[in-house]
Amino acid sequence: MLHRFPSAGALPERLALATRPDAPLLLLAADEALPVRLAVAANPHAPRLADALLARDPVAEIRASLARKLALHATELAELGWARLRRLARDESPQVRHAVADTLTDLPDAPHDLVLTLARDPEPGVSEPLIRLSRVLTEPDLLELVREPQARPSVARRLNLTEPVARAILLSGDAAAMAALRRNPTARLPAEADDKAMTAHGQLAPKVGVIEASQI
Repeated sequence: MLHRFPSAGALPERLALATRPDAPLLLLAADEALPVRLAVAANPHAPRLADALLARDPVAEIRASLARKLALHATELAELGWARLRRLARDESPQVRHAVADTLTDLPDAPHDLVLTLARDPEPGVSEPLIRLSRVLTEPDLLELVREPQARPSVARRLNLTEPVARAILLSGDAAAMAALRRNPTARLPAEADDKAMTAHGQLAPKVGVIEASQI
């Protein structure tokens, strides 16, 4: 059980301290006030022990804030930072896992195993941004994800989807994934794909023109 400390000083003063690099951040990480702990979680100067303490905080919002900070600074923190992110990627709260996934989406040097773990997350809000956008995921990764029904529609919406992955989606017979694939103007469809192959439940999904990537 984590113990909270009634820190000296008014809340505004402790909040100001929690954003500084030279404050007693380990003590503030155990503060009884949630806003103070939240500020420490976002502080890139917090010591390792403070981060370790906050990683076990019962409030998911605080763990999510810590996850975003660690993901943004993981390269600077080296292997220890990635190790903490791996733990947070298995957090019981989807909010925390989403914070990790959302930050890693644009990081081309994120660890492959961490990205793949989050891409397999059962919560679409966690997995979809990585499946659609992460450059860390390879074609073999996407082919593996096509085998998982909950991931197929997200794979079908991936930008610049390759032909082998598109073919695998067609062969899966998954109606929702095939409809998403047909609406993805950046996907490379196999030459043998025809209207019959793209039909879902006997209804042909309408073709689309060029649309914004955010609509995919």
